Amino acid sequence: MRNGERTLDPCLSSLVAQDYPPDRHEILVVDNASTDRTGEIIDGYPVRHLREGRRGVSKARNHGIEEARGEIIAFIDGDCVAVTEWLRKLVQPFADPEVGCVGGELQHADAHTSAQRQATRLLGRWQQFAFTSKPPYAITANAAFRRSVFDQIGPFDPRMTRAQDVEIGLRFSQLSPLRLAFGEGAIARHQHRPSQLGYFHQQLGWAYGAGLVGAKHRAVLGHRGEPRLREIVRAAKGVWLVLIARARGRARPEHLEDAWYGLLRQIAWWSGGWAGIIRGSRLWP
Repeated sequence: MRNGERTLDPCLSSLVAQDYPPDRHEILVVDNASTDRTGEIIDGYPVRHLREGRRGVSKARNHGIEEARGEIIAFIDGDCVAVTEWLRKLVQPFADPEVGCVGGELQHADAHTSAQRQATRLLGRWQQFAFTSKPPYAITANAAFRRSVFDQIGPFDPRMTRAQDVEIGLRFSQLSPLRLAFGEGAIARHQHRPSQLGYFHQQLGWAYGAGLVGAKHRAVLGHRGEPRLREIVRAAKGVWLVLIARARGRARPEHLEDAWYGLLRQIAWWSGGWAGIIRGSRLWP
């Protein structure tokens, strides 16, 4: 977790309130070079406070894996809040020895801003979407792995600054004989970023990660199309048409909101996607 003072308190409160036997699990929180009150908040809870000075989600997750003592390693993001039975439900599918990874259900916290409404609308049932991808993967904001899986396929790739869950999911499907399972009732509610700028930065990061994944695994993914400028033009045209309709009283405010955020998303995915592709082509020539 990096600079998570806005969301970390409710996350940690939900983790220490789990109905899983206390002597059968540990809570590790990785502070990824935060410059705000994140460390102070972590120290206020009965958890193990780990510090990872090298910035990057993959580096932070790998630090947690190295320090964890259990055979099942569960992940949750610092902007998520887990239901009381989250951990118990998440580990249940591991009763089947053929299960190597479990993804829990990702829901949405209450939306209070236009950016949060748009994220909720766009993402929908996003863990189920990840499970239906080809190949399927688990979003690591709410997921668990057997430790033996990391021993076999390796940890998170530290070069993957975004989309590390997609990339490790690809390796899991390629290299592990075990299967992916869905954890019914293992619910974590994601707190979306409240501002338009936060929404844009999130989309930008996801697009960059998609470019990196495509560059590293292009032999597996094949040619899925590069980001195209015409999608931005199409989205901008949509905003203009909605503005005209609004002026004529034929469109509601939410139509303009949808069109505007659609344009932001296309700009983010074009610029972020190309940045990831270019960077990835240098990392994996």
